[in-house]
Amino acid sequence: MKRQLILKGFHRPFTLIPACFRNISRIRSYKKQIIAKTITFTDSCRYYLTGNDQHDWNKLFGICFGWNGIHKNSARFVWRYNPGTDRIEITTYYYIDGQRVFENPFTLQINEPVKLVIEREDNKLWFYINDEFFDYIEFETQCKFTFGCGLYFGGNRRAPQGITIIEM
Repeated sequence: MKRQLILKGFHRPFTLIPACFRNISRIRSYKKQIIAKTITFTDSCRYYLTGNDQHDWNKLFGICFGWNGIHKNSARFVWRYNPGTDRIEITTYYYIDGQRVFENPFTLQINEPVKLVIEREDNKLWFYINDEFFDYIEFETQCKFTFGCGLYFGGNRRAPQGITIIEM
């Protein structure tokens, strides 16, 4: 079990190895790559922001295509807290040629573990939530490398309190 803590006033947890240096690979170097995490959102994930910032997506993990791909060509799981339902919403979130796209969210209760899986084969990605197919995307890109995308609170706002997410 690994606790990921984003301190109040920060976007990312402190780690020795930044997410961009994890899961680096050359496109077409793997027949298939699987990134799987079971995540639990703790009570600290209940947060309240003013205005539309409450609806911003917080990043969990994913894959970025190319050196400058995070806002050009990337795909990941994202989450947010919905105070109206007191539930966590999770969805897939893409940048495709610089355009942001996200799907309808999956919802779960606070402290309810959820298994999230990204399967990658070349530039094709399949997303699963609790072993059920959730989404698919194929990138048309000429980049040669992919990089990992890690935990990040926000959009534009930093964590309003300490946020703890548990990975198993």
